[in-house]
Amino acid sequence: MHFKPLKYFFSIISSFILFSCSSYSTKSVEFSKASEKNELHIKKVNNFRSIGSIKNKDGRILKDSIFYRSGDLYQLKESKKITELKINNIIDLRTNNEVSKKHDVLIPNITIHYYPAFDDKEDQMNQAKKLVLKGKVNVNDANDRMIKFYKEYPTENTQVIKAIITELLDSDSPILFHCTAGKDRTGIIGAIIMKILKFDDQTIFQEYLLSNNLRKKIILKRLNKAKNLHFLFPKMDLGVLEKLSWVESSYLKASFDEINSKYGSIDNYINTILEISEDKRKDYIQKYTY
Repeated sequence: MHFKPLKYFFSIISSFILFSCSSYSTKSVEFSKASEKNELHIKKVNNFRSIGSIKNKDGRILKDSIFYRSGDLYQLKESKKITELKINNIIDLRTNNEVSKKHDVLIPNITIHYYPAFDDKEDQMNQAKKLVLKGKVNVNDANDRMIKFYKEYPTENTQVIKAIITELLDSDSPILFHCTAGKDRTGIIGAIIMKILKFDDQTIFQEYLLSNNLRKKIILKRLNKAKNLHFLFPKMDLGVLEKLSWVESSYLKASFDEINSKYGSIDNYINTILEISEDKRKDYIQKYTY
């Protein structure tokens, strides 16, 4: 089956996950074994956490309360809590189309910077949604497209990725980065930051998989509404929505494998594409770890 807007497919789940099976089992879901202590409970904001208090390969510990990641702030009800974290800047990774429909709540004295690594000028995300409703996408299609997205995001528009990483690492104050659900684009960027700061893959993947732990309640709540509404869209494959609700190690692995394939190694990607020299990398490690 041909499906042109592959790069937009992954994020339809964020606005569309109201349908699935009430008997859904989480046995096949990859949950992180990492501590959930860095989760912050902010009303109407999902998957909000800091990345910190974890050891890198050299035994250095990432400083806490510096890097924050989350889902969108469209329904933020407790902006004071964001302010209390001393965040001055927010990096929004969503497309212009996503932002225009669900703009983050503006917070006094905090600047939002927009970095869409791809755009959706033709509203192709909405087209993807229609294909799912019509049953034109199955579980295997969904998996293939997720893998394709994870391969393309860090490698297709590298100037934007470089700008995102540079702003995050050059920040002199706590900073928040997010997409819609805070799991895919945000997950990739978080993983690259951790690679630069020389964390091992096991630690990186466990931090990435925390999105499943922290989103479990809301995913199951939404999935459990699905079966009763399935009669509205009987051709839709409910397994597609279940598949896209969670993150998987194979997704992030696809990003790293593609980087290794195109650039020889993650280190070479950091050096030549992100333009972070070994000396600069050491400076970042010194800045953000102890």
